[in-house]
Amino acid sequence: MPADVPAVTLSYALHGPADAPVVVLLHGMGAASDRSSWDRVVPLLAGDHRLVVPDLRGHGASPRPGSYALAEMADDVARLLDRLGVAGATVVGHSMGGVVAVVLAQARPDLVSALVVEDSSPPPPAGSPPVDVTPPYRPEGPVAYDVEVRPGVLQALAEPDAAWAGRAGEVTVPTLVVGGGPTSFVDQRRLARLAAAFPAGTMVTIDVGHDVHPNRPEEFVALLRTWWAGEG
Repeated sequence: MPADVPAVTLSYALHGPADAPVVVLLHGMGAASDRSSWDRVVPLLAGDHRLVVPDLRGHGASPRPGSYALAEMADDVARLLDRLGVAGATVVGHSMGGVVAVVLAQARPDLVSALVVEDSSPPPPAGSPPVDVTPPYRPEGPVAYDVEVRPGVLQALAEPDAAWAGRAGEVTVPTLVVGGGPTSFVDQRRLARLAAAFPAGTMVTIDVGHDVHPNRPEEFVALLRTWWAGEG
């Protein structure tokens, strides 16, 4: 189902009762990441939640405009939610999608009542070597996502003074940070520091690596439900 939003027409899916609490699910980056990455989670939540599951720009069935700033991705989601009449949703983001969710909460706090950041890369320490932004390899034939997404997003995530992380204190809604444990490529100590920077932040580890929700969907959803219950 397409939604006409200025600049980008996001492709998205809706699941669950129209009058149920809204949960927005934002995927990560790369060839294996589009809204289908949530396929094992959707049946576990759709019975009592309204799920909004978009393909972010450059991924899946959404357009490939060639510009992939995190703020643009967050704005795409905001415009989609405005079109759908959604406000006060729980926004769940995996990896890149978690950072997009944070940027969305900072830019449009009216749209976000709770935030879940799943194993997203925090900024590196000051003095870290610059990220490699060599132009990506372009395979022949169609690919599942725009390879131009990667350099810009990786560079944004590798900025030690990234504005989105420095402004974490502005996100005052309940925030759950889910870490993938020691086998994840994401530095879990830095992820814990990011969780502590949110005024209402909590961190929980599911020791399965970076892809928490695809590999442990039942445990991931059980954690969400326990956390929601604790937040009232």
